[in-house]
Amino acid sequence: MKVINVKSIVGTNAISMNSGSKLRAAILEEWGSEKITLDFSGIDVFASPFLNASIGALLKSKTIGELQSTLIFEGISDHGRRLLNLVIANALKFFADGAGKTDLGLDQAQKDM
Repeated sequence: MKVINVKSIVGTNAISMNSGSKLRAAILEEWGSEKITLDFSGIDVFASPFLNASIGALLKSKTIGELQSTLIFEGISDHGRRLLNLVIANALKFFADGAGKTDLGLDQAQKDM
């Protein structure tokens, strides 16, 4: 099992799309046959742009089943988990509607809707 320490990639605040893109790149680099543990220990602040760019954007090319069978979320606060669940639900709807099939970022495309 691979472990990605999120704090070592983004610091204590998981808020920006840029930081989310860094985490998504780290996830995709490790994506394969093994499970990936995302360790959110030490993350103090979460914002939807970060989760949209990291986890939500994965749903453009991965199914929810693939995410559920591959990613393990550890050390995430209750607030972070609630926001993560909201971002995933929104991303599933967004990409299912076909609007996400552009090269626009998830946040920008949602603003345009």
